[in-house]
Amino acid sequence: MPILDTGLLYNLEKRRTASLNISIVNRGRQRARVVVQLYSVSEGANGEGEAALDKGFGTLQTETLANVALSPAGRPRSLFSVTRDVLLLSVYGIRVTVGGLAAGEITASFAELDEAGGVIAQHVLEPQAANADDLLHAYVANHTQHTLTVIQTDTSARVATIKLPAGSSPRMLEFSPDGREVYVVCQGDKTVRIIDTLTHETSGELSFPQDAVPLALAAAPIGARAYVTTVIQDYVAVFDMDARSLIKLVPLPRGSDPAAIAVSPDGKKAYCCLINRGTIAVIDTEKLAVTVTVKLPLGAQPSAVALTPDGMYAYITDIHHDRVYCLQTSNHAIVAVVQLDAGSEPQQLIVTPDGALAYLVCRGSDEIVAVNVARNEILTKIELPKGSNASSIAITSDGLKIYVTILTFGYVAVIEVASQLPIAILPTGSFPSGVAISPILLQG
Repeated sequence: MPILDTGLLYNLEKRRTASLNISIVNRGRQRARVVVQLYSVSEGANGEGEAALDKGFGTLQTETLANVALSPAGRPRSLFSVTRDVLLLSVYGIRVTVGGLAAGEITASFAELDEAGGVIAQHVLEPQAANADDLLHAYVANHTQHTLTVIQTDTSARVATIKLPAGSSPRMLEFSPDGREVYVVCQGDKTVRIIDTLTHETSGELSFPQDAVPLALAAAPIGARAYVTTVIQDYVAVFDMDARSLIKLVPLPRGSDPAAIAVSPDGKKAYCCLINRGTIAVIDTEKLAVTVTVKLPLGAQPSAVALTPDGMYAYITDIHHDRVYCLQTSNHAIVAVVQLDAGSEPQQLIVTPDGALAYLVCRGSDEIVAVNVARNEILTKIELPKGSNASSIAITSDGLKIYVTILTFGYVAVIEVASQLPIAILPTGSFPSGVAISPILLQG
């Protein structure tokens, strides 16, 4: 994960820089996610403001200017620019953190502009020598131990164990788009806890209406919203994650038993599995209402949904018919059906960052099935130990490794995508039920 950084720049008194114009270009053939930050010097340690700089002390404060997905080179949205006023700042710097398959192909530059808009100087951001991969973590929810295990994805080392309140029963996990927070669905005490990924401490909590039990959560890739399905009371609860406040409860049919939910890459639609209705509820995220209901074959029980990186297709598992459906999002038509072995019981699924493969965990058959997305055919099967009771799956942002929770034996299996073989067994706490991996992690 490259980090492009200017280091500290000092604003001159003569022809003072009034604003910065920052440009980011994707020159690669794959997608990338980019976070642009401005950092500046705030009060010194003794509260003396900028005067403390004369004594050699100061602290950095960071502002995120943008968190965007860039398309491959030559396509729309492959270039992004942002402008920020810095007239009142004496010292500042720009940091660009990049993730995704095209992370090494991102270039960044910025121009210093005076108050009249004239160019004072132009700069190209250079990659830092430090490797940021050691900051990327996999979080595992240990359901009956009421803890989270934090694993460094680069070294497979356990770096922290986060204790949650007794009886919280964490189950599902989801990261914020910038990786600074992880959202933990706790069914035991009917909350979603927010964990700061730099400190590994709880930084907030979401609560729900009486009798509503949170089940699954999806964070919008754009903006600061999270969508949480609830059972007993059938809702999709929409939260503002900056304000930690409930925006709206989107009602669903009574007894529909909403399960997994996924948000489209452009953030405009949310797709929710209604197990007991055999349908997919499509929520317009601007209207915050169900605008389309997609009926699946008779008897279907959709348990999980994942979208391709371009948002053109949604893949849906059906635990009743042991199938995977490919739904074309433009017209909500099922364009392909992948039949699994009887008794497979497909659970959660993911689509690789390049959109080439879909991996699904099959609890009944103790295996991971890889589906070729281009042909909608089974490519290979990866065997797991008998009785694994596997349920959750996640993939690193570079698409190289897959993490799968093995509930029965209390560990996470790490699988190398290139060889389709297990490369590590990482012990966690009891009953690991959910796993999520940092998409990108900011510093400061």
